[in-house]
Amino acid sequence: MTWPDDVPPPPPELLADEAIELRLLRVMGPHNVEARPENERFLGRVREYRFAIHRRGDGLRVGRIHLRATRDEAILRAVGHSGYAVDEEHRRNGYATRAICLIIGLARHWDLLPLWVLIEPHNAASRGAVERAGLVLAEVGDSSPELIALGMGPTVCRYTTTAG
Repeated sequence: MTWPDDVPPPPPELLADEAIELRLLRVMGPHNVEARPENERFLGRVREYRFAIHRRGDGLRVGRIHLRATRDEAILRAVGHSGYAVDEEHRRNGYATRAICLIIGLARHWDLLPLWVLIEPHNAASRGAVERAGLVLAEVGDSSPELIALGMGPTVCRYTTTAG
């Protein structure tokens, strides 16, 4: 996948560290809202960069992560900037924490801080990953109807970076 014409690609060091690299899979937005499942179409008004997480040593894909490039408070409150998943057989290797750190750098590059990530309270592994990446718990509260439609539970932890 190539970067959209209206967005210069970020410097390569923002998409990789010594262990992983993020490879752009797809850019979602108003131009392809119909490609989204019905429960995700409300997100069609913002650009979303979807990445595969690959190990640098052998290029193996170990997970995925995305970044919504928006400051739209309704979107951020409802679903946050980013979500991610590491394939089960590759968990407990620090890949999620590393990918989140890279997404934070990309968000900083695009002036999207503070970054918001929403996680279910019982997901201790994911909460630990964002905390190790430097995010802090801002609140625990009710999930939005949009988040519930995406498969999350009724309660959500809202994690954020500082603005700087």
